[in-house]
Amino acid sequence: MKQLLLSAILLSCRVAAAQSVPMLLPLPEISLQPTVSTTTIESTAGVRYQYQLIRPGFECIWLAPAWRGQIKLEPHRRRLFNSNFDGELEGLLMKTINELSADGWEFVEIRTESKSTGATQKIEKDSQSTDPTNPVYRATTSFSTSSETRYLFRKALVN
Repeated sequence: MKQLLLSAILLSCRVAAAQSVPMLLPLPEISLQPTVSTTTIESTAGVRYQYQLIRPGFECIWLAPAWRGQIKLEPHRRRLFNSNFDGELEGLLMKTINELSADGWEFVEIRTESKSTGATQKIEKDSQSTDPTNPVYRATTSFSTSSETRYLFRKALVN
């Protein structure tokens, strides 16, 4: 008797749930594809160059190859103890770019890559829906993305 009653209750709950909330549609594949944006400068024929890469990260700025003996630039205090960490990191980036430009380095490429890291879909009953037999639902989809930018410089080699 208990099993029959429990089965009837579960069945009625499933039917009610299926009628009350619409199903979410699958996300299109195109929305999860990474995008890359590159700005380049043309090279001069017959000139050889040396290159310098600057890649800002979450906690530091990476330099490849080492520039002035440094491969990594970071603020003096860690993010946890420094309310101005992001500002100091951007200041280090701009200072390095300005110093490279003053030393005769020129921009070759600025490359930005963005990619989706996840998506969240949510269905909610519209607060202005007044008909209890035919409620109106609103569906929202929000995407989480990460972005990475790198800067490439060049300087002509003297023969």
